[in-house]
Parts: sequence; C-alpha cells; structure tokens
Amino acid sequence: MRENTLKRRLDAGETVYGAWLMLAEPLAAEAMASAGFDWLLVDMEHGPIPLAVAATMVTALRAAGATAFVRPAWNEPAQIQRVLDLGCAGIVVPVVNTADDARRVVRDARFPPLGERSRGAVRAGLAFGTDAGTYSERSNTEVLVYVQIETDEAVANCAAIAAVEGVDGLFLGPNDLAASSGKRWPEVWQRDADYMAKIAQVAKVAQAAGKHAGILARDGVMATEMAALGYRFVGVSSDINYLMGTARRELDAARGTAKR
Repeated sequence: MRENTLKRRLDAGETVYGAWLMLAEPLAAEAMASAGFDWLLVDMEHGPIPLAVAATMVTALRAAGATAFVRPAWNEPAQIQRVLDLGCAGIVVPVVNTADDARRVVRDARFPPLGERSRGAVRAGLAFGTDAGTYSERSNTEVLVYVQIETDEAVANCAAIAAVEGVDGLFLGPNDLAASSGKRWPEVWQRDADYMAKIAQVAKVAQAAGKHAGILARDGVMATEMAALGYRFVGVSSDINYLMGTARRELDAARGTAKR
C-alpha cells in the first residue's frame, strides 16, 4: 500500500503548503497542482462540486503529484464516508465545536476498532495501490483527519478536541472565527488582540497535543506569518481567488487603472 508521504513530512515537523479548490473542474485542479502545491483541497462545503466531479478532481490531483484532500459538506456519516471513498489522502471536517463533535468525526472516518467506517470502497484501494482489505487495515494510520476550529466555542474546547484519538490536527477557519465574535474579516487581522490571541492559542494547543495545526491564509504573506506561529498545514488562498485576482490585475493594467 502506498504511504501518505505528506503525513510523514508533517510528522517530521515540516510545513506543507496547499490551496482550496472551489471550481468544479478537474482541469483547473490539475493546473493548480502543476504550480507545485504540496496539497490541494476539494471544497464540497462551499464549492459547487458534486461527488462525481470531486472523484475526477481527486484523480487529477493524484496524477499531477499533489496530495488530495476533500472537505465534506457537513459533519455527518453520509458526507464523510463518501468523500473518503474517493481515495483522498485526508479530510478537513467542518462543524466541530466540542470533543463529542470530534468523536463523531472519528467514528465516521476511521475503521474499527477506532471508528465505524464501512468497508467496501473500490476507489480508495485503487488510489493507495492496494486491495480493499489492506486499505481498511492501514487507512487509520495513512489517511489524515483534520477537524475545523471555526467558532469561539471551538477555540474554548480546542484542547479537548485535540485530545480525541483519531484526530490528526486542528484546522482553523479565520473568517468564520471572526464572524463567531461578531467581527469582520479581514479587518480583525493584526488589529484585534483578542482575535489574534485565539489564532496563536490554537497552534499552541495542537502542538502540545502532538497534533498538526492547519489554517487557510488569504495570501503568501499571511501564510509565512502562520508558519512562524507553528501552523504546519497551511492553505494559501483558492483557485477562484487566484483567477479573479489575476483577471482584475491584468484588466486594470490594460485599462491603465492599476493602483501604483
């Protein structure tokens, strides 16, 4: 069975950089992979990506050499188990505010005896170059499971969440975390001391628990700052932001309206 080399790199303390994929387009996923990202995440929570298209995107990422992650639409069995059956190397699960929420994730994402994930996936075994039986025996140690920290409640409970066996890391959502306190993103960034303390807290808690800390940064500068704080699984914007940002910049340049 193929090893999840990204997991080995993370366990060794390396910082790995990826991005969000929100366009339901395998060619766009492959193009993003060609940029050299360590990992890319197919976003089925906010991206309009149906399951069949997600399957082809995961395959395209694997073929292009990028480690494929998927974010299921919700923290529930039907969402989590189906995306894992696509053969992705990891998942980032939303709507996790308590240790009980995290235990539900583990129940759905891990095979017995750690969880209750159902056997029988064909694509997962193909993706890892093995048979279904071997995949089910080794998946618990090869597939990464991150839970999202997106609310003040989740931050308050992040130590208990990180302590749940079967959770590999905490992934902070900076936008929703700001909204949880009635604050606006990105205005709070580097301007609100309480908010920034929570950002630092989650990284420290994850490290103390021997887990990975992840976050989605809006750009490369923020990504560098987050790596310095101890975040090791760092997303750098998204395909749609790159598309829109470049289009706007070049159109402004053509019209002579670019800011100087």
